[in-house]
This record gives sequence, C-alpha cells and structure tokens, in this order.
Amino acid sequence: MSSPALSVLLPVYNGERFLAAAIESVLGQTFEDFEFIIINDGSGDGSGEIIDGYAARDGRIRAFHQENRGLVATLNRGIELAVAPFIARMDADDVALPRRFELQLARFEGRPELAVVGGFVNIVDAEGLLLRVGDYPTGGETLTRFLTSDAPPLAHPTVVMRRDVVVQLGGYRPQYKHAEDYDLWLRIHDAGYSIENVPVPVLDYRQHDANVSFVHRRQQALATIIARLAHRTRAAGLADPTNDVDVIDDTTIELIPPHLRSDIEAELFTHKHNMLSLADLATIEQALRDYAELPVEARRDPRLAHFLMRAARGLWAQRRRGASLGLLVRALVRHPSVALQLLHGKLQRAGASAISRGGR
Repeated sequence: MSSPALSVLLPVYNGERFLAAAIESVLGQTFEDFEFIIINDGSGDGSGEIIDGYAARDGRIRAFHQENRGLVATLNRGIELAVAPFIARMDADDVALPRRFELQLARFEGRPELAVVGGFVNIVDAEGLLLRVGDYPTGGETLTRFLTSDAPPLAHPTVVMRRDVVVQLGGYRPQYKHAEDYDLWLRIHDAGYSIENVPVPVLDYRQHDANVSFVHRRQQALATIIARLAHRTRAAGLADPTNDVDVIDDTTIELIPPHLRSDIEAELFTHKHNMLSLADLATIEQALRDYAELPVEARRDPRLAHFLMRAARGLWAQRRRGASLGLLVRALVRHPSVALQLLHGKLQRAGASAISRGGR
C-alpha cells in the first residue's frame, strides 16, 4: 500500500464541544489521499470517545491517546508519526472548508523552495456565525516584511507544510509556548524557504473564550517579541540566544544584544507593564519613574498610549484622581489617535456593562 500524499495533524485537549464538526470537515475534503492523525492529549471530557468512534468508521484515521503533554509536545509527536511528505494542521474547534487541501497542495507543485502554505479564514463566533474574513499577505516581499517586523503572517490551523523542512529545523520549540508557530515560520524563512497564503478562505476559524490566544495573550505577546528578536540575532550572524533557554520570560530580553532591540524599547516597556491598571500605588509610581527614563524617541511611540492609559486607570483605582486625569490628558496630547481609540473602547464596554446590569 502506497503512503498518503498528506498527513493531517489534529491535537485535541477537551475539545468535545466542536470536535465532531472539525473531524467531519476533514473527512469531507475534495482531496482524499491523506492519513488523519488525531492525538488526544489527556482530555478529561468526551473527546476520546468521539475520536475512537470516527476512527472505527474511517480507516484514514490514526487515533492516539496520551497523558497531557501540552500542545507543543503533541504537535512534535504528530510530526514524528506522520508518513506523508506534507503535514496539514487542524484545530479541534475549527472547520476546514471542502477544497482546503486541494487548493493548498496545488501551490507546492514544482516549487521545492516553498515550505508552508496557509490561507485566509472566515472568523466565526462560537455558533459558527461569520464575524469577518481574516486575510493575510499572500507571499513575496509583503509577507516577508510582515513576518520579520510585525506578527505571524499565517493562521496556524490553516497551514500545510513540508515535513522534511520542519524535521530538519527541529520542529516546534517548547520554550516558545503560545508563539511556537511564529518562531517556526521565522526559522523556516531564515533557512531560505518561501511561505505563502492561498488568497481565499480555507477554514472557519472559531473565536470563543477558551481559545489559547485569548487565555494566554500576555505570554503569547512576549514570546512573539522574543521570536522576532531571535530572528534578528540569527540574521546578524550570531548564535540564537534562545536555543538553550527552557522558558521565555521577561528576563530573556537581556540575552538579545542591545543594538538589536533598541527600536522596540517602547513595545517591550508597554508589554512589561501590561497589568499596571491593577497594580498597587508603589508599583505604578516606579513604572512612571521608569517611563521618565525612556529615551525621547521611545516616549514618542504611539504604543506608549497603552501604558499611560493603564497607569491612569491604576491611579484612579488608588484614589489619585488628579494624577490619573493628568496622565489621561498626557496620553491624549501625545498620542491622540491611539488614546481616543482606547478611551472610546473603554466607554463602550462600560456602557454595555451598565446596560447588562440594568437588565438583570
């Protein structure tokens, strides 16, 4: 029996709510020459039974059950188990559109330099209702600029990737938990391979409160910044300083040469003080002293509007109303567009909360 052309990798952890729809969307693809590796990562709900039920009915499914190891370890196990030259990612709460694999695999034909193909997504709510279409750079210099200076240019659960390239680069790195995909795309780019997106939706991407990107947003933001700086370090011909770290945390930034991180000082400072609105008075006052020591160019960065607004909310909570209003005015004067957007969002949420309380 010949090997399949594609290995579909679906890690599952407590995914029973949407799991059946995800599995059926893969089994219903127009491209049918695949194996379907589903790994139950120690789920405590009914996910295991759902997986085994589908495996009994479709021979393309290879079901595995393990104690909980986390997403990165589960993905790397799936890569080891895969026998096809291409691996497609899938998440347990998403729905693959019928022609997804057909459209993506066609892009690889005759193009050995192409290592990863993603696609646009339909962003839907928990009930599957369309919120908006999520588009991404389709390739070339636009995608490269996005990748190396901003954020992941791919929706992780949409990707199809060359297995040999991923294995050659060591797979997903556990220290980049919650940004393991971005780190991998940067390393694939640095190895000289191309990345593209199909310019049509290939997946219904479900947004709900249990999404990893919602639950672990702060750690994801930090790991994303560090991944970008590690790329800069490699591009400068230096050894990747994160190769030997076990966990990405706030101290990891000190491993990056200062001249390679000077232009993102404001971004790092804002991230460091992400929870300032909930801090005690001494912490807020120290943060404001640190802000005053930032270089002038860093203080001009519009992202520091977030810091000033968080500090203002924190001072208000500490009953320092005059100082709070002073910071609000400073944010509005120095960074008007960002500050007004943040203020508008805050007022909208406050209004919605008041209406909700009034309806109870």
